[in-house]
Amino acid sequence: MSYRIMTIEDDLLIAADLRMKLTGLGHEVLGNARNHDEAVELTHQTQPEIIIADIMIEGDKDGIAAISSIYESYRCPVIYLTANSENITVKRALQTHPAAFLIKPFKISEFAINIDLAVQNFQQSVDFDVVNHKITDAIFLPDQNTYVRVLKKDILFVKADGSYVDVVTENKSYQLASNLKNFHKQFQVPHFIRVSRSYLINGNFVCRINGNIIYLQSGQKEIPIVFSKEKRQEILDRFEVLKTK
Repeated sequence: MSYRIMTIEDDLLIAADLRMKLTGLGHEVLGNARNHDEAVELTHQTQPEIIIADIMIEGDKDGIAAISSIYESYRCPVIYLTANSENITVKRALQTHPAAFLIKPFKISEFAINIDLAVQNFQQSVDFDVVNHKITDAIFLPDQNTYVRVLKKDILFVKADGSYVDVVTENKSYQLASNLKNFHKQFQVPHFIRVSRSYLINGNFVCRINGNIIYLQSGQKEIPIVFSKEKRQEILDRFEVLKTK
């Protein structure tokens, strides 16, 4: 049986080897994350059936912390990769209830067996009526007398408008009776950035930043949004910026 698999691995050579081995076994590799934040965001975007996570990854938070964060809103079988069999590390990993462990270096035959075991162990250990009970790729917004499903990835920005907020997509705008602070508390999506008191933007639509103006690409037009100069570095830190002399 084939599965949709996401990997968490900061060594790109190992990640490429994982992709080759998994696709060779007939599975679909949805993508690879190198750190905690990328892992959380990629999970929201792809909704994998299995996650294969290296415990030691780049950043302050390791693979165990990444899985713990992911499990706050999404559950699926997890296989940990590790070259470290220290008791403390294993105990931390066990708290996230992994379906299997693979010790580096691993063989392709071990993958084939452990993937099937991971799914079986997960099915036996959880109640599917309560796991993943929320559809995390979309929100439902009131529109007249009904609720409309809006994909999170399609939202350009959310704008404060007095005691309301406007949720804006390329095709439509929805107005909610809420302030931006309360909306943001309920809408914790990694690629959305609070750039000012009035705007929460989808970072995936950012096409350029000029001074203290950030531009969102909407079809053939650019939407300028002004932010304070004090926010500039914080916003730039959310993107991979090529450094020059």
